[in-house]
Amino acid sequence: MNTVCIEHTDLRVELAPQAGAALLALQSRCHGQWVDWLVDPALAASIGVPACFPLIPFANRITDGALECGGHRLVANRQDLSAHPIHGYAWQAPWTVDSVQSDSLQLSYDGCDDPWPWKYRAQLHCVLAPGALRMHLKLTHLGPGQMPAGLGLHPAFPSAGLLSIQADTEAFLPVDKARLPTAYLSGAPQCKELAMGQLPAPGMDSDFHGWKQKLRMRWSDRQLELTADPVFTALHVFRPKNQPLLCVEPVTHLTGAMATRRLPEVPAPILLSAGEELEGSVTFRLSGSC
Repeated sequence: MNTVCIEHTDLRVELAPQAGAALLALQSRCHGQWVDWLVDPALAASIGVPACFPLIPFANRITDGALECGGHRLVANRQDLSAHPIHGYAWQAPWTVDSVQSDSLQLSYDGCDDPWPWKYRAQLHCVLAPGALRMHLKLTHLGPGQMPAGLGLHPAFPSAGLLSIQADTEAFLPVDKARLPTAYLSGAPQCKELAMGQLPAPGMDSDFHGWKQKLRMRWSDRQLELTADPVFTALHVFRPKNQPLLCVEPVTHLTGAMATRRLPEVPAPILLSAGEELEGSVTFRLSGSC
């Protein structure tokens, strides 16, 4: 696997453009050694995904792949991780390296060979600064008519030694066995627990809506703050029962939003006209670890 590394002062990232623009490592230097902030490749592989990757042109699951819009119909003919199309398609495709500097790089992918029934372009711009990594995602609708659009980022962090995770949200969406939302619960206990910094229960795989675009994670020896642009209105939290990791995913729409049938409280996805763009940044700020 060919990878690209960029570095700035005491931070380094490694990406695999040909593997869906996967972010394989986010590291900070401590006493001459590189310390990982994301899960290692073996642990990430245990849930079938890289340590961090972009969600484009939609995030999370589309119920039964039942999506129709403007005369276009999704035919999910690529193998997925579940019975429902999940995570978009760009993460399963090779991206092109458009530019590389010592502390930044830009990748792109033209979505013409995947099952998404609209033509689109995806772009990812990563920039390192002192103590921070900013990842900017952009989705452009290249075809005629309107296209439902979604963005997200899927970072996985080690849960070993994790003491707290704090974020302010307005609603929680419990799921069924297929991991599809069954209700929209404003002010749910899970929202209050997350606001207080409690760790999510093992097995959680749900959306929080009305996220305030800021999240803090604290381990015994370090802290991470994740912030996002306002377009990322929801936060998907996934904590598997049997692996020591936690995924916190900023997304622009809720699970099921793209489906023909959805919960009445779930907002419809953003629609892009020809040539329009959907974009936003997610920033990781790191402190401690040394």
